[in-house]
Amino acid sequence: MLTSDKKKILFVGDDQFLRDWYLKNLNDGGYLAESAALCDLETTLARFAADLVLIDLPPKEDPQRYVAQTFRVRPATPVALSVELEDFSFAGEAFRSGAAEILPKPVEPQLMLMILHRVLEEDRLLKENEELRNYMKLYRACQRITTQLEGEGVRTATLTALVAEAGSRAAFYLDWLSIATVPRIEGLIGLGDSESKNFLDELLPSIRQHTDKGEAYTIVFNNPGGEFKNLRENGFAEALIVPLRDLESLLGVFILLRHEQDNPWPAKVMDKFNFIGRHAALAWHNATLYANAKNLAFQDALTGLYNARYLPLAIDREIANSRESGAPFAVLFLDLDYFKQVNDLHGHQVGSQLLKEVGRVLRRCVRDDDIVVRYGGDEFIVVLKATNLTTAEQIAERIRTMLAGHFFLGREGLKVLITTCIGVSAYPIHTQSAEELIFLSDRAMYKGKNSTRNLVITADPEDLVGQSVTLP
Repeated sequence: MLTSDKKKILFVGDDQFLRDWYLKNLNDGGYLAESAALCDLETTLARFAADLVLIDLPPKEDPQRYVAQTFRVRPATPVALSVELEDFSFAGEAFRSGAAEILPKPVEPQLMLMILHRVLEEDRLLKENEELRNYMKLYRACQRITTQLEGEGVRTATLTALVAEAGSRAAFYLDWLSIATVPRIEGLIGLGDSESKNFLDELLPSIRQHTDKGEAYTIVFNNPGGEFKNLRENGFAEALIVPLRDLESLLGVFILLRHEQDNPWPAKVMDKFNFIGRHAALAWHNATLYANAKNLAFQDALTGLYNARYLPLAIDREIANSRESGAPFAVLFLDLDYFKQVNDLHGHQVGSQLLKEVGRVLRRCVRDDDIVVRYGGDEFIVVLKATNLTTAEQIAERIRTMLAGHFFLGREGLKVLITTCIGVSAYPIHTQSAEELIFLSDRAMYKGKNSTRNLVITADPEDLVGQSVTLP
């Protein structure tokens, strides 16, 4: 009975006597052998998964033709050529074409078996080393994923690793948490915005059916005129979906597209995709913990707003963004009027509740991505992203009006009214220094405090004359 661990050898030649001779000696030597005529090389290889192909090369024949035919059907399969002694001048050409070995004719059976055994053993070692190199490459890619401390870094490193492993021409990441509103696509590779959105529209129904899946899966576009019509018309044959999950829910999916001209993904490579996916999930969890810890370090314990430690980082980042995009931004410095009287009259606990409520009002007055900081005591700073001076003054006036018209501490059975002075500075028209932006808005705010209070005052760059400004 033939065992499954026998190596398969295909002998190819037009001489029937030689085919019978090689078949007998190869089978007697412990191999599973089959033979074919030269014209049947490709069709035989398509059904017979040979570990080695031995070709009886006709005299003066170009070896590249048959080696290329073999590689076309069975890439990386070693090829040995049996040639007449006088044709050994073709040796260099044979090796350049990709042949692994040349056997002289006539060849003694035991010598032939020894040579073929050596070729197969060398091929095994090469493939083992190649597989080891591939796994080391995969391991290093996963190391890069798990060392990312930001969510964006995790997504980028994961998508890069998946594309490298899959050999995909097009890929992107879909933030599943945004799916209920406007689906957010990130990390586009090989696609434009409109293309990715059109493709996603066709993929979403299938993805929705698999939101409970924790491992990678594929979607095959096997109906040219059906649900994947646009993808098929653009030459894509299949999508690989790698979920990114936490313990409870789906966070996002990595989507890779295979073009119809590219080789299908073998089943065994799915293990590698899942390996990458598991590292991405671990990295995302760690990045979330890191973000939470960082937020606590930059969070005001009373109001939940950012604290003063975060302010220099925020303004430096906005300066960098402004230099790149050309968009201005503004800083508002607020100080509550007569806040000490609230503490003196109602106590510090009530005063703390009022500060928390002020923080909530401020957040409602600005956009989600604007930055609200409790600077200390009853002082607050707002960084208005991509905002010019005129708009900043209007927003400051809206904040002043909202605070002045709000009855605070209603839940505590009180109706406290409080006003504020707001200083406004803007980048870059007032200054291009983070420290000076805060100084100017602070100085403008104090001008209001020294006047009638309950005012919005715009910064005056002349206040910088003779000043050396540093952040505390």
